[in-house]
Amino acid sequence: MDQLGIPCDPDAAMALLAVFMSEIEGTISEEEMFSLAEIGGHLYREGLRRKITFGIK
Repeated sequence: MDQLGIPCDPDAAMALLAVFMSEIEGTISEEEMFSLAEIGGHLYREGLRRKITFGIK
């Protein structure tokens, strides 16, 4: 959304991923769930980096 110029909450993607993961829990393998959790970690770190870099609160 940022690349399209649409303002968004930096934590929105992580929140959507968490909802998605809770909905599909038990239907995918543990390895696939782990991969999604890793994506969540990347989203968290990127959001934190943006908050520090751009002073977003």
